[in-house]
Amino acid sequence: MTAPTGRASLPSFGVDDDRLHAPGEKHSWTETSWWSFNVPERALAGWLYVQIRPHQNTTSGGAFVYDATSPLPWQLPFYAMFDHQRLPADFDLTHARLPSGVSVDCVEPGMVYALGYRFRDEPDFVASLRFDGLIPPFPYLSGTPPFSASSHFDQPGRLTGTLHLRGERIEVDCFSLRDRSWGPLPEHWGRGGRMSYAFATMDARNGLLAFCHPVGDDPFTDTESVTTGYLLMDGEVSRLTGGSRKSARDPVTRMVRTIDLELHDELGRTVHAHGEARSAMVLSRHRVTFNTLLEWTDSAGNVGWGEDQDLWPVALLADSARSRS
Repeated sequence: MTAPTGRASLPSFGVDDDRLHAPGEKHSWTETSWWSFNVPERALAGWLYVQIRPHQNTTSGGAFVYDATSPLPWQLPFYAMFDHQRLPADFDLTHARLPSGVSVDCVEPGMVYALGYRFRDEPDFVASLRFDGLIPPFPYLSGTPPFSASSHFDQPGRLTGTLHLRGERIEVDCFSLRDRSWGPLPEHWGRGGRMSYAFATMDARNGLLAFCHPVGDDPFTDTESVTTGYLLMDGEVSRLTGGSRKSARDPVTRMVRTIDLELHDELGRTVHAHGEARSAMVLSRHRVTFNTLLEWTDSAGNVGWGEDQDLWPVALLADSARSRS
């Protein structure tokens, strides 16, 4: 099935897409289920993350919570990310209990989910959340960077519930994002594959998401071009056709401090959005991700919150550091 949006027809998210898919032949075939949440008044944010590699019969992921105190993983309010855990027998992603502590229950396919986190009997971080999608999961055209051979859906939603963080109960009522993907996902990127992934959800009817790649031959440039994404305006969503991103960075850490996006979509709409960093963390895996919580304002005056994933291949990030020494 396809769902029209502007000029292009895009794949739609079916009932079976909440479950695991028949894996392709590549050993790197991967399925992901990612959920983000935030508490704006505390500049606090976090993830629940599930990654499954069926050819290896393993799962990885977990949860973390970060705020403005420190970007270092070992100094965050909570950090527990795992690799190479055994995939439970007869695993069902619509009623998932992961050894990492993440739980996912599908309440209404494609739209409503109950989420949880507790690792064994450890009390430092316990989460009970509900995700209500604002729109159906939004897809991208096959072959559009960075989805050359995989299926990927993003979905803005409202998250409500509670966190118990180091003995403190924290209420959650925010707009944020989740994604769902399946397909080949290599772990080694050499010096290629730098990209960014920024989103903002202003309210139930307005938001944006932009995938961007660096412009030109300078691998360290802070000017990027939009490759794909979506624009949600007044309740109508459409695929991005182009645009630009300009980032300003901290001179010491090189982490993003501000982002300016100029976005154009298939319906002929244009939006400018400015994001100001409120907290950030470093996620170091097969690529280094500078993950930032930002407060966003768009050209219509809407104010909201969202994250930026500024992804760097390890070797390229090392080159960047050496070039400044």
